[in-house]
Amino acid sequence: MNKYKLSLSPIKLGKVLLKNKIVCSPVGVNMSETNGTITDKEIDYFENLSKNNLGMIIVGNATVSNMGKGTLNEIVIGKPYHLPQLKKLANKIKSNGSVACIQIAHKGAQGNSKYTGERVVGPSKYIVPDIGIEAEVLTIEEIKEIENEYANAIIQADEAGFDFIEIMTAHGYLMHQFLSEHTNKREDEYGGSETNRLRFLRNIIEKVKNKVDTSKLAAKVTGNDFLPKGLNFSKIGFLINMLDSYNFAYYQVTAGIYETAKQKYIHMKKGAYWEYAKELKKLTKTPVMAQGGITSLKEGENIIKNNQSDFWGMAQALIADPQLVTKTINNKENEIYKCLAHIKVGSCHRCRYLKQKDLDFACVTPGSWSPDLTNKINLAKRNKDLNFWNKIISNLK
Repeated sequence: MNKYKLSLSPIKLGKVLLKNKIVCSPVGVNMSETNGTITDKEIDYFENLSKNNLGMIIVGNATVSNMGKGTLNEIVIGKPYHLPQLKKLANKIKSNGSVACIQIAHKGAQGNSKYTGERVVGPSKYIVPDIGIEAEVLTIEEIKEIENEYANAIIQADEAGFDFIEIMTAHGYLMHQFLSEHTNKREDEYGGSETNRLRFLRNIIEKVKNKVDTSKLAAKVTGNDFLPKGLNFSKIGFLINMLDSYNFAYYQVTAGIYETAKQKYIHMKKGAYWEYAKELKKLTKTPVMAQGGITSLKEGENIIKNNQSDFWGMAQALIADPQLVTKTINNKENEIYKCLAHIKVGSCHRCRYLKQKDLDFACVTPGSWSPDLTNKINLAKRNKDLNFWNKIISNLK
């Protein structure tokens, strides 16, 4: 479609060509086995997305160990028994023309032993509001063990056939906890100076750089933590400079951490995330991806036109209707089912809520994909969902 020619044109990231500039932003659907092994229904979810004209799909929240999980059924990556399903997932995504990316992370102090049964750890003592569990301070030996877990995860993702491995350095996860003075109070080689706060990440990259082409690596970075001692664009130059030195493929821009969620959603609604992406473009020549509250190709096209980013992604909009891009291309935009949280902030965050509570991942819109209509979301419940959706939509008009 000519009116979306920028978004629908290819873009090269590292050594890989995407067929268009539209990305499914990182989505973690909480469908894995308790040992972190990806399930077939999880693969089905991402395969279904890949049939709908997306340049790249980012599988979100794959943790490097069971201790790194925030909820019980997240993906874990790095053990030999994880590899077969990871390969199957990467192949299914790529078989339909999308580029396959997986995001790796460790929740650190944002872990929740109530759901995972694992220790909650961090670079320093820290209590995440609402979770209320004080993180145990990692020893040097434990930090080095987690560095090895990250390295194993990156190497396995590459072996599984993923085109890119995105390292989560934002949202208050463990990597972010090391980078930020807000959460890193250490006085050893992992704390204090920028060089020391980078050490955890740098050590991981150094461990893999001779085994994995670093142009396959990418990072999700913060534009604003909304905290006095947090990170923002005046403070992340040290991080971007280091990542640039390893020829990272792209940077995805986000904002906020767990305790600043309110500011995060307010800024997202105002389109501030896209401005953060524009600010990042001033710091690097590496391609920058905007995301956060994007609901349509029209918005994405304008973001590129305004030089706010090189390409863009959406997540909740595709949960509500995986066929959003296909319908737009086929001039059927009036048939798109919209995410309720995008229509009116606060009206619905069911997909997030269910995931956080370790319940079945689902969306109330009739256009959404369900992993198992006959069991997890049976038809009777589905019909109730449709009624709920229609009632809210009528009230929002």
